[in-house]
Amino acid sequence: MSPLNHLWHALKRPYRLRSVYERTLGTEMEIQVVADGRTRAEAAERAALNETERLTQILNRFDPESELSRWAGTREEAIPISPDLWKVLHAADEWRGRTGGAFHPGADALGAIWKAAAEGDEFPDEAALAEIVAQLREPLWTLHPDGTATRHGTLPLGLNALAKGYVVDRAAEAAFCAHGVRAVLVNVGGDLRTLGGNGLTVAVADPFTARDDAPPLARVHVRDGALATSGGAHRGYRIGGAWYSHVLDPRTGRPVTQVPGVTVTAPDCLTTDALATALSVLDVPEGLALVNATPGAAALIVTRDGRQHASDRWPR
Repeated sequence: MSPLNHLWHALKRPYRLRSVYERTLGTEMEIQVVADGRTRAEAAERAALNETERLTQILNRFDPESELSRWAGTREEAIPISPDLWKVLHAADEWRGRTGGAFHPGADALGAIWKAAAEGDEFPDEAALAEIVAQLREPLWTLHPDGTATRHGTLPLGLNALAKGYVVDRAAEAAFCAHGVRAVLVNVGGDLRTLGGNGLTVAVADPFTARDDAPPLARVHVRDGALATSGGAHRGYRIGGAWYSHVLDPRTGRPVTQVPGVTVTAPDCLTTDALATALSVLDVPEGLALVNATPGAAALIVTRDGRQHASDRWPR
């Protein structure tokens, strides 16, 4: 680009586009684009939507015709899978290993047991929980170097957090690669990725209140990066008059009790989603060590006693 074109680009007033789409990835999707003109902003938005639709057809486990659903229905057979599905499965393997099983793509099987128990207002059967936990210690699949994957066992696969983060990342990157784009924000249900521009400041909500007008615990600036949150203060199971978090520890089969709120920033949304899930399960020292060992990541962990625990890179 010539110096004259650089000057024209700098002086031209950008066009700002913001759109919200319902029922995308099971929740609300917000797209913001800053570009050199309306036509370029709308082209970037279309690129993000097209990428979201393409990946949803691959990764949506609620669609029986998605690639994930069709592959998950196979047993003990090496099946060729797309590069996108392979990457998400590989990331799930990595995070399961890094967290010692605190992050687990098969944890949805535990959720089904607790949901059924809550509907009957009784605790889950101990033997049933133990059986699922034992199955979770075994691999749910094997990835092969030739791009195929073999499905093991019958436990349901819960790739929701990683899959959503992966889609948000790819959608934001597709929009940012469009010609004339200066900045992009993709936000899906509070999991967001921003590229270019000055970024944005995000308020960290108090996990102990559902009030929208409650003062935030903190504020964190996200630029050329991602943010995700996790918590069990307002979602879960009521049994015998007591409330139990929907976040379950795959290593024990039981609801977590010590960490009602987690906020994570990292260079990409897949990483923030994996960390947010794991930090809700791990004890605080283990969680902070994991975040500090993850390049570019930072986290604020809120424990049941109301204390806030910040990782080394969390802004003071």
